[in-house]
Amino acid sequence: MKLITKFFAFAILFSIAQKGYSQDPDFHVYLSFGQSNMEGYAKIEAQDKVGIDDRFQVLAAVDCPETGRKIGNWYTAVPPLCRCNTGLTPVDYFGRNLIANLPKKVKVGVINVAVGGCKIELFDKNKSAEYIATAPDWMKGMIKEYDGNPYARLVEMAKIAQKKGVIKGILLHQGESNTGDTLWPKKVKIVYDNLMKDLNLDPKKVPLLSGETVNEDQNGKCGSMNKIIATLPKTISNSYVISSKGCTVEPDFLHFNASGYRELGKRYAQKMLSLLGYQFSDKGISLRIQAPVGFDQLNADIPAGKIETITYESKTVGSIRKATVYTPPGFNKKKKYPVLYLLHGIGGDEKEWLNGGNPQIILDNLYAEGTIEHMIVVMPNGRAMKDDSAIGNIMAPDKVQAFATFEKDLLNDLIPFIEKKYPVLKDREHRAIAGLSMGGGQSLNFGLGNLDKFAWVGAFSAAPNTKIPKELLSDPEEAKKKLKLLWISCGDNDWLISNSKRTHDYLYKNDVPHVYYIEPGVHDFKVWKNGLYMFSQFLFKPVDASSFAKYTVLGTQAETNIRTAKYPQILPDNRVVFKVKAPQATKVQIDLGKKYDLIKDEEGTWNVTTDVVNKGFNYYSLLIDGVAVADPSSESFYGMGRMASGIEIPNKEGEFYALKDIPHGDIRIKKYFSKGNNSWREMYVYTPPGYENAPEKFPVLYLLHGGGEDQRGWANQGKANLILDNLIAENKAKPMVIAMIDGNMGGTEGFNENSLKAFENELKSGVIPFVESNFKVAADAKNRALAGLSMGGLQTLYTGVKNSDMFSYIGVFSSGWWANNQTLSEPQYEFMKNNTAIINSNIKEFWISMGGKEDIAFENCKIMLSRFDKIGIKYKYSEYPGGHSWPVWRHDLFMFAPLLFK
Repeated sequence: MKLITKFFAFAILFSIAQKGYSQDPDFHVYLSFGQSNMEGYAKIEAQDKVGIDDRFQVLAAVDCPETGRKIGNWYTAVPPLCRCNTGLTPVDYFGRNLIANLPKKVKVGVINVAVGGCKIELFDKNKSAEYIATAPDWMKGMIKEYDGNPYARLVEMAKIAQKKGVIKGILLHQGESNTGDTLWPKKVKIVYDNLMKDLNLDPKKVPLLSGETVNEDQNGKCGSMNKIIATLPKTISNSYVISSKGCTVEPDFLHFNASGYRELGKRYAQKMLSLLGYQFSDKGISLRIQAPVGFDQLNADIPAGKIETITYESKTVGSIRKATVYTPPGFNKKKKYPVLYLLHGIGGDEKEWLNGGNPQIILDNLYAEGTIEHMIVVMPNGRAMKDDSAIGNIMAPDKVQAFATFEKDLLNDLIPFIEKKYPVLKDREHRAIAGLSMGGGQSLNFGLGNLDKFAWVGAFSAAPNTKIPKELLSDPEEAKKKLKLLWISCGDNDWLISNSKRTHDYLYKNDVPHVYYIEPGVHDFKVWKNGLYMFSQFLFKPVDASSFAKYTVLGTQAETNIRTAKYPQILPDNRVVFKVKAPQATKVQIDLGKKYDLIKDEEGTWNVTTDVVNKGFNYYSLLIDGVAVADPSSESFYGMGRMASGIEIPNKEGEFYALKDIPHGDIRIKKYFSKGNNSWREMYVYTPPGYENAPEKFPVLYLLHGGGEDQRGWANQGKANLILDNLIAENKAKPMVIAMIDGNMGGTEGFNENSLKAFENELKSGVIPFVESNFKVAADAKNRALAGLSMGGLQTLYTGVKNSDMFSYIGVFSSGWWANNQTLSEPQYEFMKNNTAIINSNIKEFWISMGGKEDIAFENCKIMLSRFDKIGIKYKYSEYPGGHSWPVWRHDLFMFAPLLFK
């Protein structure tokens, strides 16, 4: 009898194991139901039947002899996906977009049970019979195809699907027949709850996505229902509303057309991808950037790790201390494991992660997915003192000091104990440290301070105990060689984010590979759990440092944003996220040299993520319904002939224009009356540090802007003052005055010799006399320099060369006489040919630079320099990549200024 009992027990266990094994976690199944917009009203077009990946499958919910489909079988998801003669549905492009953005190993299956014209009551299993009894005959015909019970058919098909895959979500599109019914959300919840119960699903893990009816912006006849649909998340916490704004429609204003279904399906997919943790990309790049819904929920059907509390002797503290240890599912004492030391915050102890973060559940789920290496996780008490309890004044000096003391306790006591008690790998490549808040600071301090002990370092919302960057990582080159992964993450609204950013900025400037991960959130476990989920998947396996910049949810605000503006945001790889609030606009673009189309969301906000943007300063404009305007979220600059927006992109080579703690000069705005123009004009004048009290007179550089800009350009876009401050502080440039003048000459038509003569006259008779009368400057040629960019470069060539007796230094940035305008250029070359000896004698430095081959002036400049060579004009040439842009011109000034007045 005992033998028989054991046999049956074994048979049951074997059956369960077989059932679990047959269910493929990489086969994602979605249930969809609703009325006519879900079953598909629009005509299926040729483009909808081609290019369908066979990873996208549909489970036939009815027999279709016309297509050879039989109920309960899987087929490649070629439309129609509902019944035999239905049309295109949002589910078509929901599946296509999912497949394009999920890993290649993932398949997507859909089940579509929908009935045109039905109320939500049709899917309430306790009321459906009553509803069907009063339904019109045309609807009964459709219901009959589901054997008179669409809900039962949906459940029946779902159970078949569960034998092969895992139900990940539910799609709903219904509401037209319930328009004005304020009880609709509760009725939907009844259906949703029944599905959860009948299919044994966890509502915390299976979201409901509900699409809006045809929107009022498309004159939708049932558009008013969307206000009721919008309240659904209040009734079903794990539900999400999919906007239909802008989705185009059929002439009946009840149904979407094919284009509208494609867009609506894409929006369903975008939301589901975000819930799965994946980033949506039109380029079809699969990248999981955050934890999926349900990642921290207990799954009783998977193996679980073990939690235990251990004690160890701490010679550092002189007491017996506690730690919590997690061993993974299937822990085997004969196998050796890597170790993660996971630290708590200032108000916690060895139990804080367990109490607030459920790390064991997160890791168990990751093991079940097969996305994490088996490891031991040690959660110690990071307060190394005899009374290490998290009570009383946790900010007391002795308790704060105890967090620093823990470094010795960790290295000298805890790690040796763990390596003696547990079967662990003892080399640095198999040891990681990470922590939250105070523990995040400890992880950075201890991990980066002991690279011979740790190869993997993570900080979630690092606290102010984090050392300043130069102390934290005094030898960046050593870190590059030894670190496998350095992870820094924080919530965007965390008041401690500056600690993470200053560390990131230092690492970025020193080319130390790292992940800088910003997500929506504050200083709490929601952020820290996601940090653990993401960080742990990198550990103890090969990593690709070139992909680190892709891992973030949000970017950092550009320094050119106006105060409090969250967008634009710059991602770690220098792509930019723009958001523009313009609910009444029909088309919005960003013009960054390249134009990007923005997509409007349900709130009327337009969104886009650009390609990688050039480092340094970039002009850009918003194009709203074809009109170029400045972005109200960014500072505006006079450029492109008008006020335009500008964005400053981080530049690791831009240390020379960084604001530093050194003596600074001033920029003075001066008005003067121009007799030549018979008008008041303005100049910006930089005076160096110590100018006011200096007894000597200073040399002066007259510095010119480009076309479409004015006297503000070099001060605002060019950061000329910071460049000179830094050069002077390092004794690389002589203290000098810089007169940044307006090169726009009114009263001249176009850019020609007349306008150049007008500028020459203004410089000689207006600007120079004013500067030499109002500033402490030397009034001779050896103390004068003239330089300019683009248009200003041509003005410099014209005026400086013709007046070489007035200027000893000339700088021409991104400019050159136009090869296709010989009327303008030939007289200049003729003058140089006739005065070569004088020019070469007078001009000590004739410095010409270009922004590489991508500079629009490159070819003209090369032709000009070949003419100089023939004539015999002496010059120096420099190139710095970046094209015709301010990052190049800033570098030009940085290189040119040290040559002056020596």
